[in-house]
Amino acid sequence: MPGQPCAPYRGCTIDVHVTPAKSHALGGTYRRYRVLWTVSSPGNPDQKVASFPEPFDFLTEKEAFRYGEKRAHTFIDCMLSSPSLRDTSSASYMPMARGIE
Repeated sequence: MPGQPCAPYRGCTIDVHVTPAKSHALGGTYRRYRVLWTVSSPGNPDQKVASFPEPFDFLTEKEAFRYGEKRAHTFIDCMLSSPSLRDTSSASYMPMARGIE
């Protein structure tokens, strides 16, 4: 499934990718969903700031999408709470985060 863009948050662009997965249990194989969220730099959507696959499986696509969006919001809030990162005059004001591929 291609990434689904979210509403911009604090100037950053967020994309959430939800993919189907299979989960094995005693009763058989069940469909679950996995999520990967990506945050792009304000003013430069091609510059990825962070990209994280979450280690959890979700029961529905909607739950996975909401979780990814909320985690991206939390990441952005944490990055912007640092005094040295509050200046948004430069598109590269956020350092690269671990997890980017």
